Amino acid sequence: MRHQKSAAWYYKLVLASGLALAGALLLCGSCALAQIQKDDTLGSESSVVTPQLDIDGHSIDQIDGGAIRGTNLFHSFEQFSVLTNSRVHFNNGTNIQNIISRVTGKSISNIDGILKANGTANLFLINPNGIVFGPNASLNIGGSFVASTASSLNFADGTKFSTTNSQTTPLLTVSVPIGLQFGAVAASIRNQSQAKSPDNVTNSLDGNVGIQVKPGKTLALVGGDITLDGGNLTAQSGRIELGSVAGNSLVSLNQTNQGWSLGYEGVQNFQNIQLIRRTVDHEEFPSQVATSGENGGNIQVQGRTVELIGNLVSLTTQTTGAGKGGDLTINTRKLVVQDGAQVFTSTIGEGYGGNLIVNASESVNVIGSFSIPNSTFDRPSVLFSSTGTAGKAGDLTINTERLLIQNGGRVSTDSSGTLKNSEFIIATGSGGNLTVNASKSVELMGTTTNGFSSGLFASTNGSGDAGKLTITTGQLIVRDKAEVNVSSQILTFGTYIGNTSNLGSAGELNVNARSILLDNQGKLISSSDSGKGGNITLQVRDLLLMRRNSQISTNAGGDKTGGNITIKAPNGFLVATPFGNNDITANANSGSGGKITITAKKIFGFVPRTRADVERLDPTGSINPNNLRTSDITAFSRQDPTLSGTVQINSPDADPSKGLVELPVNLVDASEQIAAGCNSGAKIGRSSFIATGRGGLVADPTQPLIADDAVLADWIALEPESKNSAAGIQKRAVLQAQQNIEEKSQKVNSVNEPTQIVEAQGWVMDANGNVVLVAQVPTASPHNSSLTATSCAAR
Repeated sequence: MRHQKSAAWYYKLVLASGLALAGALLLCGSCALAQIQKDDTLGSESSVVTPQLDIDGHSIDQIDGGAIRGTNLFHSFEQFSVLTNSRVHFNNGTNIQNIISRVTGKSISNIDGILKANGTANLFLINPNGIVFGPNASLNIGGSFVASTASSLNFADGTKFSTTNSQTTPLLTVSVPIGLQFGAVAASIRNQSQAKSPDNVTNSLDGNVGIQVKPGKTLALVGGDITLDGGNLTAQSGRIELGSVAGNSLVSLNQTNQGWSLGYEGVQNFQNIQLIRRTVDHEEFPSQVATSGENGGNIQVQGRTVELIGNLVSLTTQTTGAGKGGDLTINTRKLVVQDGAQVFTSTIGEGYGGNLIVNASESVNVIGSFSIPNSTFDRPSVLFSSTGTAGKAGDLTINTERLLIQNGGRVSTDSSGTLKNSEFIIATGSGGNLTVNASKSVELMGTTTNGFSSGLFASTNGSGDAGKLTITTGQLIVRDKAEVNVSSQILTFGTYIGNTSNLGSAGELNVNARSILLDNQGKLISSSDSGKGGNITLQVRDLLLMRRNSQISTNAGGDKTGGNITIKAPNGFLVATPFGNNDITANANSGSGGKITITAKKIFGFVPRTRADVERLDPTGSINPNNLRTSDITAFSRQDPTLSGTVQINSPDADPSKGLVELPVNLVDASEQIAAGCNSGAKIGRSSFIATGRGGLVADPTQPLIADDAVLADWIALEPESKNSAAGIQKRAVLQAQQNIEEKSQKVNSVNEPTQIVEAQGWVMDANGNVVLVAQVPTASPHNSSLTATSCAAR
């Protein structure tokens, strides 16, 4: 300890007096070696670590030596860490392509300074114990950087540079690295870097670059759990790889024109990736992973669970030039984007924006927002692709079992614009397509605290058309003011620069689902301020249910035509609560209304309305079906009564054009009225009428079931008159009972013949005052029979 204090004192003395640097190196040598310490596994080719000082008094550990095989340079260390504001300089030859460094000891590598290499060499840092990048960690290398907690680096010729089997004279190779082999345990990697660029250039989000590689190169973190705790990663026009795997995994390395891409074909189990915020002295640092440039960049994230939590925590690629932007791909079991975090691709140049692809085998959750202080706006949690200029926005594709968007979360593609000095310059490029494949469910619900809707959106604010929005799922649920929205709208903030009279068309909305539920102001809409309304097509297998002020609408602004709505449910049902104000509309402002075509097995609760109907019933006089309590279907022009659209309903079992029928409130017991009108002639206190029904199952399975239904038995022809007298009926009943007893013993295993039912033509009264229905009124006089015949006058 005394030695370390004297070394620090001597540093100050050297700087103050301008004495020779060599004396200081002799005193601080053991101090530096306590952080970077070579091992002897490379024998005579072991690394040589030389501590130095730069002109600013920062310590530099220069690393020479190592084992050279072709263009590969191998280093092996017992310990490898870089102190805060210190530097490590790999003093390699300019012909070296790969600097491969391993740690054979048991300590974690803590990097809080600068890693430097000569030329364009790639730098590999392999430490199976774990790696931590501190707030000041940065790179000054010309090639790609791969940091991994693998146990060995595998080469194409079958050799391995292992951290665990570090024999004294390892077999080194001139071959190309092809894989990262992990041991039984995959240690974690943590990044907290907020390092600034030497030339003060920020990332595409105006944040610090953190750990950054040169343009066109790869930055890869591959280990167990990967955590960005207020840490940034930047690769201009390059590639960023985040891979979290379990033990005994093999991750492949493939050379590309951007350095390296990683493959996970040999990985059975994954671990977790988390991007979160870090607070230091009341200052918030969001984690940001960003690529941008003339050709954008690529990002690949691979883990069991991927979480982005917190305001401005971001994964993003951006195209600034005329090239095709790179893709942002997330492969995971579960993706969570929460509390104002962002995952997006964009273009602010002439080139195409990159595609955003999410493959989540279990679920995608986009939840909540961040309330901006002193503002009426919230910053939502988002997955989106966007264009701000002439380039086309990239497509956004989600493949999962369940998609959940709630409390203001949004998934969207758009053609918007750029905001400069309160001036909004509209984009001319088209928006990207949004495709959701969720095998089980898509559930959208709620708003932000300031009332901004959760949902799926494809929009344009300029002359470019909005993209298509396609949903394929088992169950689509849109509730509590959430939306599925394709739109063409003019923004209302700032100074709008651009031709608003040439607003692009709203996109198409296509849904294919087993069932759709719209509840509590849930909406499927296509809206346009001055362009043609987009088309909506819904294919439903079982049920489309609308409740509590929900809407399906494709309305057009200006003099444009309303869009078309097509609902296909040939074997399903379209249901709305009759007075729930659930509307299906294809209206226009001054142009022609659109066309609504509905095909369903049955339709319940809807009323087709003409413009005249709505004008007569709307209490506000605005000719808006949303102001009616009923659930309406409309296609008309608000300004011109002659420009109505069409409503075509194809339903074999119902005609909703007949409108709703209001049932009487006061019910009447019909049996009492019938009985009161009949005089039985018997001396009893009161007559009665019992209707037992015909019996049998209904012929149409779509009709309501009756509790007393049994087997279906139709009416049969009458027997001869002599067999239908009261006496004949009694006699035949006795004989039939005897015959049934005899046949039962002979037909134990047979199916009983159906009992014949005859139509009653009259009724008689027996001695006990009971009414007995008979097939025909008997001709016998009352005194010759035990039954009294009577009749009831027709009413």
